[in-house]
Amino acid sequence: MQFYKTKQFIILPVLVTILTFTLLSLPGLGNQYANSQSNETNPAANTTSTSIVLKDIHPSPLYLKSGSKFQIVATVVNDSPNKITFIAGVCDSPLIAQFLNNVVVRYMQGCTATSPPFELEPGKEVSVAGPSSGTIYQALAAGQIAASATFHYQNENGQAANITQPFVFTVS
Repeated sequence: MQFYKTKQFIILPVLVTILTFTLLSLPGLGNQYANSQSNETNPAANTTSTSIVLKDIHPSPLYLKSGSKFQIVATVVNDSPNKITFIAGVCDSPLIAQFLNNVVVRYMQGCTATSPPFELEPGKEVSVAGPSSGTIYQALAAGQIAASATFHYQNENGQAANITQPFVFTVS
């Protein structure tokens, strides 16, 4: 009887862990990157610079096969002296991509909940994922995919702004 109770206490946490990772890895179940702001200051930040930088742009999942549905993930670095804001949450994303080849973009009814603005302080960085709910990226064929990621935000004065960065990834 003691062995049965010990086994039960081990199996339950393992099952919960497996279920959690499975749900988090499914595409389209929310934006797991939008609110993962780093508490560390970006060492490359320059307070005299007025730029927003996109880096480490890649598909998620990282390894794609023909037919795969995917998101785009990028790290946004606020190298400006002011905070910026953008909308990011379960339904909304400030990150979109345009593809030159081998990817189809499909639109369908997404969720309609509004997301609160996210503030990114100077010298900080955060990972964001896109597209918004209701938009699906799907790889059509194997090969190198040339694309451009565009991040939409508002500066401290509330003016709309964006930055576009080209990137390349491979579909096997």
